[in-house]
Amino acid sequence: MFQFPEWLQEYQVEDETFGAAYEATLPPQRAWLKKTIAQVYGVNSPDAPLKTWDVNTWRGGFETEVTSTPLEWTVLLLDAKSVSPVRILAALVPALAAGVKNVLAVFGGEGEISQAVLAGFELAGQEDVVKLPQNKIEELLEHLMSSGSDGAIVDLRTDLMLLPYGPGVRYWRAPEISSISVCKEEDSPDMDVLAFVHPDVDFVEVDEDSLAEVESDAAVVPAELVGDALLNFSIVLTHGQEGCWLWNGFNCSFFKRECVALAVAE
Repeated sequence: MFQFPEWLQEYQVEDETFGAAYEATLPPQRAWLKKTIAQVYGVNSPDAPLKTWDVNTWRGGFETEVTSTPLEWTVLLLDAKSVSPVRILAALVPALAAGVKNVLAVFGGEGEISQAVLAGFELAGQEDVVKLPQNKIEELLEHLMSSGSDGAIVDLRTDLMLLPYGPGVRYWRAPEISSISVCKEEDSPDMDVLAFVHPDVDFVEVDEDSLAEVESDAAVVPAELVGDALLNFSIVLTHGQEGCWLWNGFNCSFFKRECVALAVAE
């Protein structure tokens, strides 16, 4: 059975640090983090079976049999610029929903982990969070690559760094989100909420006519403009969802190992 190295316990973020971060995050802010967790869980079908075995019979007298099981481990890589709690949660929760038993968040480099990010981990039940010097990150990754177990690395760092490669190891790097187009109406969306969940992003105010002219990484629009926004942005949030996040094309299937068999139909 896979286990992370015991020496990681020396670098574990203490419970008191989690508690202080939770208290420092206001109840309305925590509510948005909870909403993101619940919705990403919902999209990734957490009630699905832990292990599946599907058999399909095809024309021509043959069958395919596919088994699906969670990967053995997942590591989230963070640095001082990984400060958006909802974007991090949207990358973490699919692994939890997939049933991965060993999930570790690793903070490297200078600085401290954002309190909002720690509060998000606390709400998601992600207790295994460590802060490592670079040489220890390299030691951990080398151990994982040579472990012979199937796993995934989710890279949420701003600075791209080369990583070792191992068979059975998957890698996903979060797309850069540096600007978000915001189409306002009356008091929506809540810009204070947007600033909390995306403290590293520039917000560009647009209207219905200029929506297609501005190059941004995502958009926040009234519900009636979703169709137009989807023609120009891969991630769109409606008013009322501005404090949440969902990564396009990234879900719990990334964290599952599939095996396929080609058989003669009986």
